[in-house]
Amino acid sequence: MSNSRALVIKSIKQGETSLIVSCYLEEIGYRSFLVKGLYGSKKSRFSKAHFFPLNLINIHYSFNEKKNLGFIKEVKSEVLFKTIHSDVQKSSVIVFLSEILNNVFREELEVNQDLFDFLLNSLIWYDNVIECNNYHIKFLIELSKYIGFHPNIISENDPYLCLESGTTSKIKPLGGNINGEDLKLFKKLLGMKFEDLNTISVSRESRTRILKKIINYYSLHLQMFKTPKSINVFAEVFK
Repeated sequence: MSNSRALVIKSIKQGETSLIVSCYLEEIGYRSFLVKGLYGSKKSRFSKAHFFPLNLINIHYSFNEKKNLGFIKEVKSEVLFKTIHSDVQKSSVIVFLSEILNNVFREELEVNQDLFDFLLNSLIWYDNVIECNNYHIKFLIELSKYIGFHPNIISENDPYLCLESGTTSKIKPLGGNINGEDLKLFKKLLGMKFEDLNTISVSRESRTRILKKIINYYSLHLQMFKTPKSINVFAEVFK
C-alpha cells in the first residue's frame, strides 16, 4: 500500500454508497480512486469533508493501472483549511478553480512537484487572507506557467497580447487578443506576487473581461478544455 499527499480535484457519487474521487497526488500525479461506504447506513471511517474540492489530504491507497482506478484505504487531513470551504465567495472560487484543474489534468497526468507546490502554497495563502477579489485571475495566470503556455511579454510597449500565440505584438492579431486598459492591468497582475494583489483596485467589469479572455486563452492551448459550468454562479457571487 502506497502513501501520498493529494489535492482533491473532483468527486462524483458512485451508486448508493460510494464516491469516485479524482486527486492530484504529490507522488504519482493525477489519479482517480473509489471510496466505498461513504454514504452507507453504517458509520464510515471516512468523512465527506475530506473530499471537498481542493482539500489537501494524506491517503494510503492501492492503484490498478490496468483499470485506471485505485482504492483509498485510509485518509486524514493534511492541512485544516479555515475559510476556503466556509466563506461563500471563497468556496465559489474554489469550485470554479477545481473545474479548471480537472480540465487541465485530463491532459497533464504526470507528476510535477513544482505544480503541486504552487497549488498548495497558493491555496494556503488564499485561506489565510481575509479576502482577495483578484486571486482567481492571478491563480490562472500563474497556473499557465506550470502547464506550458505562460504569457510572454516581448516588449512592455506592445499594445496587444495575442491569445493564440501567448505573446505580445505591435500589430493587432487576427484572432483574440487583450489590449488597451485590460492589457495594462493584465501585465500588472502578471508581474505581481499573490501578497500584493490587494494593493490594486480592479472594477468588476475589468475583472470579468479579463477572466473571459483567460478562459479563451486556456481553450486555445488545451485541446480538452471546456468552460467551467460554475462560471455563471461564480460571476453572480462577484457582482
